[in-house]
Amino acid sequence: MIGSLRNKFEHFKVSEKGGQNLSTTLPKLPPAKDLDRSTIYKYRYNYGVNLGALFVLEPWIFSKETICTIDGKEYDSEFDAISQQLKKHSSEDVAKMLSDHYKKYIDRIDWEWLSKDAHITALRIPIGYWHVEDGKHLDSLPFAPLRKVYELAKPWEKLGELINNAKKMSIGVLIDLHGLPEGANCDSHSGSKSGEAAFFHKEKYMTKVYKDILPAIINTMTLGNENIIGIQVVNEACFDNNPKGQKFYYSEAINTVEKLQPGLPVIISDGWWPQQWADWVKEKHFSEIVVIDSHVYRCFSDSDKSKDANSIIKDLPNTVNFPHEDADYTVGEFSGVLDGQTWNKTSGDRDAIVQKYVQTQADVFSHVASWGWFFWTLQFEYGDGGEWGLAPMMQKGNLPKRPHGDDLQVDKKKIDSIIHEHEAYWNGKGKNFEHWRFEDGIKTAVDDIIAFRKFDNSLIGRWHSWKSQRRAEYVSAKKDSEFMWEWDQGYQRGLDEFNKY
Repeated sequence: MIGSLRNKFEHFKVSEKGGQNLSTTLPKLPPAKDLDRSTIYKYRYNYGVNLGALFVLEPWIFSKETICTIDGKEYDSEFDAISQQLKKHSSEDVAKMLSDHYKKYIDRIDWEWLSKDAHITALRIPIGYWHVEDGKHLDSLPFAPLRKVYELAKPWEKLGELINNAKKMSIGVLIDLHGLPEGANCDSHSGSKSGEAAFFHKEKYMTKVYKDILPAIINTMTLGNENIIGIQVVNEACFDNNPKGQKFYYSEAINTVEKLQPGLPVIISDGWWPQQWADWVKEKHFSEIVVIDSHVYRCFSDSDKSKDANSIIKDLPNTVNFPHEDADYTVGEFSGVLDGQTWNKTSGDRDAIVQKYVQTQADVFSHVASWGWFFWTLQFEYGDGGEWGLAPMMQKGNLPKRPHGDDLQVDKKKIDSIIHEHEAYWNGKGKNFEHWRFEDGIKTAVDDIIAFRKFDNSLIGRWHSWKSQRRAEYVSAKKDSEFMWEWDQGYQRGLDEFNKY
């Protein structure tokens, strides 16, 4: 979860040979009246939360004493912790430790509270490659010596249970492939802590993931589950000025997913450089299927630690500046946490400042992150997590709650007024226009918005992809024109006016 912001690699051994465009065709979006739950799950704007440390162990959150501490020494990474446990216990006993951990975590999830009180739309569930089908695909991979433990612990069965429980509450699930072989970053939450993010250097590992592990996830977990909202193929990829390995892997992963389940969103990391990946997604024509994940923390860098809280809050609109016109974004992780050095420079009521910090983040995200946000994290083994915990942030009114169960009532007079306003403005410009396209655009947007609101009061998300597809449908039906900008303006005006609570 805590990323190394500036891990630069000088020598790449992998060529970017995976740069081809999508080879399959996306499923056509249904008209508003026929929108199905599966489509809305994949597109709606998310008020989400992470299940941190459920599967990918992080001892500061969960399992510190039960699994990750051996003879008084704490092991940060799951590989090290399980390996050390196997020096003292049998595979069966270590598997029971893990199984008990999964059960304890899952049993503590308050589904009624998540759905009815917090009004959460989706869970982001971090997993490691070693969990997939209970370690079935570990040949030639670093976790291979631990295979028997995962065969017996059955994390894949637990993931299936979670997906079904979420479905009963109309909650979506984002499967986040958090841990990749030898790491996409240098942090222990990749599963191991080698000090080197080697995954993007090793083509054999990348190939194993997109040819074997990703298909296994799709075939066993995503097909047939309408509430799977996407698959994240990497978490917190390392920063790189020349990311050939990343581009290769992303291209192959995207094509793999599209071949097996067309239309399933693929989430990639922004690598701490949002513009680079927006440009790449646009260049490769991946923008209709890809969502770029950016993590917003203001408690780790020396730059943030040097600022007081009010300065950090004031800077948020400038520092969280995703190029959302070019691609869809989500904030896969954020929190209410600021560093102690920041608090030492800050005066005033802490609770009030944290509230302003979290609320400002959510407000900024609502403008630039079209697929919404996922708070880090749901629960802790001991205590409520404070500024890291969803429950206290919700209970204190820091995080916004979605209104629940209200259908949108559209004032048709307001729509007519907007159309008239548009026509009056442009008619004075002395040219023959096609104002009917503006009317078509805003009315199509309103129809879509109403259809989303009928499913658990949802909002349209993934604005870039959704608008692009609706536009293509419109051009196919009513031909292209130099005045398509009127349709564009109409649809966008509809989103601006009505796609909000």
